[in-house]
Formats: sequence, C-alpha cells, structure tokens
Amino acid sequence: MNPEGVEKIVQVKGKFIVLEGIDGSGKGTQIERLKVYLETVRGVKTILTREPSQGPLGTTIRQVLSGRINGVNDNCLALLFAADRLDHNNNLVIPALEQGNYVICDRYIWSSFAYQGMKNDESWIGEINQYAVKPDLTLFIKVSPETSLKRIAAGRFQTEIFENSETLRHVADNYQKLYKQWQKNGEPVVEINGEKEPELVQQDIIAAFQLYFPE
Repeated sequence: MNPEGVEKIVQVKGKFIVLEGIDGSGKGTQIERLKVYLETVRGVKTILTREPSQGPLGTTIRQVLSGRINGVNDNCLALLFAADRLDHNNNLVIPALEQGNYVICDRYIWSSFAYQGMKNDESWIGEINQYAVKPDLTLFIKVSPETSLKRIAAGRFQTEIFENSETLRHVADNYQKLYKQWQKNGEPVVEINGEKEPELVQQDIIAAFQLYFPE
C-alpha cells in the first residue's frame, strides 16, 4: 500500500485524476460531472476512462469478475490488473496527457491494493504496479458498505464477485488505510463524503480540485 513504490515515469502536460471508492460510491456520476466542469469552466479537453480498461486484458478481467470466466486464481488476477494498467497507460493515458488533455479514471492503483490486496502480499502488489503512472490527484469517495449494497441493489440486477457485505467491509477498510498512508506521505489525495446528495458531493470534489489546481 506504500505510495513510495509507485513512480511517475513520464513528464506530461495534462492532469491525471483518479476517483476511487467501493462499488456504489457514486464515482460514475461524479466523473461525468467533473468532466462537464473541466470542459465548460476550465476549458480543457477531458477524457473519461476506467479500469479494468476497454482493452483486451480489461475485457478478460471483466469476464472473470462477472463469473463468465472461472478458474483464475488470485495471483493471476492481480497480474492481469497490473498488465491491463500498463496497457491502459501506454495506449490511452500517457498519449492523452502528453497532448495536454485531462484524464479522469474510474479506479486505478488503489483498487488493486484494496481488492487484490485481500489475498495477495501488499508489497508484491506494489512491485507489479511500480511502473504505472502516478495520478496528479486521487479523490477517495467514501461510503459505508451498507450504502454501497443499497445502491448496487437499486441500480442493477447482476453483481460481481466482490459485491457482498463481508468483502465490501474488508475493501472499505483497505481503502481507508490507503488514504491515511498516502496522505501521511504527502501524496495529493482527498477524502470525499459520498453519503451526501450528488450535488453536494460534486461541490466538494470541485473544491478539492480547485485547491490542488487553482485557476
């Protein structure tokens, strides 16, 4: 979970912003709203993306998470996520940043620590992700597992392998540890109360963005 094992490997012009949180935290809604703010108020081209990515490795991961592919053990899944992340960096994130665009990503390195870190050594997770581009800002949208489950149940019929009460509690604890560790190390991270109404969450996110990237 230590951010010192994650290195920014390129000098870029744009900004890389990541939203993290357990399922049902409202990341998808807030990513869309942040894009509107950046393009209409800041006047910068903004690209939305997510992990698992839309690439071939990301497609495979989603099939594992949905249960359509079975038999992939925890170590292999962690490696798939790390490989997909590098592929994502090389084919989308880095080129977009080098063009001066802003990139907003739904999930990134924290998700590997929070989810794959449940059954894999944390230092190994850091090692296999050491060449991933470090975000310029990570926004951690915090909600309780109870809120997460209610939103998941109300929003869709199909669930993924990590979407149960016990797992969500473990993942939520891991996210909180990540936030405290990265904050302690001086990394650009902000905790956002995701229990609020979407409009209020949006206001807090924009305030955090303005704090780190003033006009």
